[in-house]
Amino acid sequence: MPLPSKTPVLETDRIRLRALTLEDAHDMHEVYSDEVNMEYWGTTATKNIDETRHLVARDIEAAETGLAMFWAIESRETGKVIGKCTLWQYSESNQRAEVGYILNRQYWRMGLMSAALEAMINYAFSELRLHRLEADTDSNNAASLALLEKLGFQREGLFRERWFVNGQRQDSAMLGLLEQDWANRS
Repeated sequence: MPLPSKTPVLETDRIRLRALTLEDAHDMHEVYSDEVNMEYWGTTATKNIDETRHLVARDIEAAETGLAMFWAIESRETGKVIGKCTLWQYSESNQRAEVGYILNRQYWRMGLMSAALEAMINYAFSELRLHRLEADTDSNNAASLALLEKLGFQREGLFRERWFVNGQRQDSAMLGLLEQDWANRS
């Protein structure tokens, strides 16, 4: 059974997580075309809005077919889309999924991604009844590793030279979060 094809709206005091739409391509282009933003992403920075539209359309199609759930992270103050987060690599039989996220660097270190991931994790464990969430992060991405560990993810392994991005081999730090650890966090 796939993930739900309708992405629910999740809200915090400063952000709204809602289904990603093609109209979000303009705001997402600020994210995807920025080489600093894309340093640890699995693809190179986009060169034009058409490439960004293609990435957004691919995400929407994956969500419509139940392969993933994508949320646009929207500022409640401005209505601007400042990033996205996702649940993908879903396995119903194993009650697990992988998390993914990216944020416009103009909004880094403001607690916004932490809030977005908390809302998404709560949804994953309470509504989807998942047992485990996983994260695959470039082992050099200190900020992402710190964020995941702050949320309770534990480092479980290192996959050496797992990805080939921007002409370089990259190691992958693998982290996991169990539902009972999330429920018992202090």
